[in-house]
Amino acid sequence: MGFYNLVSDSGQNGNIQFLVYWNSSKLSWDSGEWDEKSNTFLLAPELKLDFNVIYSYVSNVNESYFTYSLYNNSIMSRFVIDISGQIKQFVWSERMKKWNLHWAQPEQLCDVYGTCGPFGNCNQDTQKCECLPGFVPRSSEDWSQQDSTGGCVRSSPLQCGSKDSFLAIPTSNFPDNPRFQQVRTTEECKSACEDTCSCNAYAFDSRCQLWDGDIVNFKNIASSNRAREVFYLRSAATEGK
Repeated sequence: MGFYNLVSDSGQNGNIQFLVYWNSSKLSWDSGEWDEKSNTFLLAPELKLDFNVIYSYVSNVNESYFTYSLYNNSIMSRFVIDISGQIKQFVWSERMKKWNLHWAQPEQLCDVYGTCGPFGNCNQDTQKCECLPGFVPRSSEDWSQQDSTGGCVRSSPLQCGSKDSFLAIPTSNFPDNPRFQQVRTTEECKSACEDTCSCNAYAFDSRCQLWDGDIVNFKNIASSNRAREVFYLRSAATEGK
């Protein structure tokens, strides 16, 4: 759904596995291959712990298919992949008259690739999406409905060049897809980003990393003692400090 799609595939041993892709290109999650001995997927062993569900995989020269059923036919259950990018199993509670979440993978929202969209940060303390400083949700309506995959946009336009500033953000890890510049100092790394209008951020940790275009899959724990790196985000001059 949306940026995420679920596909089935044959693994190295020819057994079925399920894969979730972000933007039809980046692998976000995989179940591992079906293991006939344990009757479960190698990377999702917790499914075996669900004694209410029977999983079955059939493969022969004519067909291959995967099914699941419930021991108790009076129980209703459904599997979905929703806007969060997580595969979820819900079980209907007749007493409460609602669907209760029974199982989800990836288990944590921040483990879903790109769940907060461009220029969004998945706060690993709260497991919620937020915009990077100087950015606002691209669609407030979507965010209010828990769909943050559209990401964020700048609240003020950049001027490009030395008129812009860089905001230092302590971080526990860096976003994906940097390009590397051969320079020797932090100042040289800053200049390399400053001189390229498409460069939105840089970091220097013995090597220079530059981020051009959209910044995706940022998962920061700024409040943690693990935030030992510094990520310099390009900001409009009126916002830089």
